[in-house]
Amino acid sequence: MALLDILDCTMDDLIEPIAAAGAVKKPKKAAAGGSAPESEGLGGLRPKRAWIPRS
Repeated sequence: MALLDILDCTMDDLIEPIAAAGAVKKPKKAAAGGSAPESEGLGGLRPKRAWIPRS
């Protein structure tokens, strides 16, 4: 915002939005807890629950 004040311009004067080539929105997948296989999403990346033995 300070740069815009210094240059006495608007955001549109500095930035020209363009569509990226091949930018296609993919549909979002279901959240965790669904019936997705382990290979999809975070299934294989989830840490194992810690087990602390009582002594």
